[in-house]
Amino acid sequence: MTTIVQHITPRSVRADGIVRLWGAGFDGSCNVLVGNRPATIVDYENDFIEFVAPGSVGQHTVKLVRGSDEIYSEKLFVVSFENSQTWNLPVRAEDDFRYALLGLMPRGFAWFTGKDGNWWKLFSAFASGFKAVHDSLRHLVDECSPLKTTSYSDWERELGLPLKGLEQSTNAGRKREIVRVSRSKGGCTVPYLRSLLKLYGARFDIYEFFKSPSVFPAWVAEKNGDMANFFVLIKVYRDSPGPRGMTCKSKCNASLGTPRDSKLEAIVEKSKPAHIKVVYSYVIRVLTDMGGNPIVDDSNRMIIV
Repeated sequence: MTTIVQHITPRSVRADGIVRLWGAGFDGSCNVLVGNRPATIVDYENDFIEFVAPGSVGQHTVKLVRGSDEIYSEKLFVVSFENSQTWNLPVRAEDDFRYALLGLMPRGFAWFTGKDGNWWKLFSAFASGFKAVHDSLRHLVDECSPLKTTSYSDWERELGLPLKGLEQSTNAGRKREIVRVSRSKGGCTVPYLRSLLKLYGARFDIYEFFKSPSVFPAWVAEKNGDMANFFVLIKVYRDSPGPRGMTCKSKCNASLGTPRDSKLEAIVEKSKPAHIKVVYSYVIRVLTDMGGNPIVDDSNRMIIV
């Protein structure tokens, strides 16, 4: 059986998205290679074959092969989630509309749909108009999505941004805050607080008082009694000792603090349930030997882990 590939859609797809090759003669013996690796085939019929795009962002070469024969080769652009197309309105070219219209034509010699025929010319004109309407609708949908919008002020007014301590000086930063706040989900659980800290990129441990009271400062229980059960301790591990530095002349068995992270605390305080009280602890973990003595590098500096 002869296999013909006429078109690939979309040419720009989000990581791990679905891509379709249009044409004729596809069957189970056809394989798709992205680079030199086989892609996962999702579905195929006689006139199309669908596969999963790679997860790595960038330009990739897509090949359709049958056995050792290369039938088709084309470039595919994979973009990040933030730059991906919005829900059900992907980017379309005039070719997409032309082939869709030609696909509605009856089969047979009386309906010639080749590039030299009148149907091709007529549907090329229709495709230009359909693309213009589609682009206008796609722009409207993009502005309704926090991922694609450029109307930052409208979204900030709707979401009550910027938050205190999280003011952004660049459009990229404003957009990240719009996406974070508009898509956040609340809850009075440790997993919810943990999801916020992971999103921020912190290295941390988190404890609840009623499960691990021994790790909390003594004043939590002394000053709050039974209300201490509503306390949560967030221990943040820092990568540097801070601008003032530090020394360690004895066994390193105590936490070494650094300046507070006001942005991290602003995110947690804004998003946590009102009845939860959070205690923050900023520590530096130093590599030690079995006796608790700090291990230093060739420059006589302690190793932070």
